[in-house]
Amino acid sequence: MYSILIGDEFGMSRDELVEELEKKGIETRRFFIPMHVQPVFQNMGLFKGESYPVAEELSRKGLCLPSSSGLKEDEIRYICDVIKEGIT
Repeated sequence: MYSILIGDEFGMSRDELVEELEKKGIETRRFFIPMHVQPVFQNMGLFKGESYPVAEELSRKGLCLPSSSGLKEDEIRYICDVIKEGIT
């Protein structure tokens, strides 16, 4: 798995980039949802009043890109080119 963080200076949000990549046929996956905000743990009363800003930021900015031993070099270049288009 190859993951990147989409910083505020990128020119679009992580979710906007996900939409653009999807329009161009590139499947991605957002980072994990931190345990302290998952409903199952909140319903159990765990992590009440706790904050984990690093986990929250990673969750908000993280994006997993396609990564497979079957990816061809031209496919990797295409993914990179689409991402570069988003930089403004």
